[in-house]
Amino acid sequence: MESKAAKVISIVFQPLLIPTYGFIVLLNLNVFFALVLPPVSKWLIIGMIFTTTFVFPLIFLLILYYRGVIKTLHMESREERILPFILTIVFYYLTYYLLKNMQISPIFYYFLIGTSLTAVIALLVNFFWKISIHMVGIGGVLGAFLGLSLVLMIDIPLVLIIITLISGLVGFARLQLHAHTPAQVYAGFLAGFTIMLCLFLFI
Repeated sequence: MESKAAKVISIVFQPLLIPTYGFIVLLNLNVFFALVLPPVSKWLIIGMIFTTTFVFPLIFLLILYYRGVIKTLHMESREERILPFILTIVFYYLTYYLLKNMQISPIFYYFLIGTSLTAVIALLVNFFWKISIHMVGIGGVLGAFLGLSLVLMIDIPLVLIIITLISGLVGFARLQLHAHTPAQVYAGFLAGFTIMLCLFLFI
């Protein structure tokens, strides 16, 4: 039962979906940079984020799988992760570039450049050690929203509590599935959290 729950959690909060989740929360905060956008603009942004940071990387991941470049979609070995990482970073940066050329708050494209940066750090670490990308992603989201709350004086305790709880669930799932060691889970979370928190503290 626990293994099934762990698999569901790992799929629902898989790294490629994290930017979409982050933007859904950002666009629905009761703050100025979200309130100035009409609903249709919010849907367009979410649609773009979902397409460029999830659909396109997933398509390329499937191509790599069916061509035999990677053995499984879980990419269990460090070597298998390198090319998918690079492709994902390219799509993340492309999304950042598209957002930067839109008439929206810099908060939104800072989130994407931060996500791109965490992916680059994860790639560099991956050459030496198998860090948890799931935890890098969810840790980065928590760091970003904590940084926003501190810098802009936004009162979002419920958002921070929910993300913290989700972080715990994701960590449990990765350990339950024996996908990572405790050190890899904690390191992933701290890396994502620290990078995004520092980025938003100094924007």
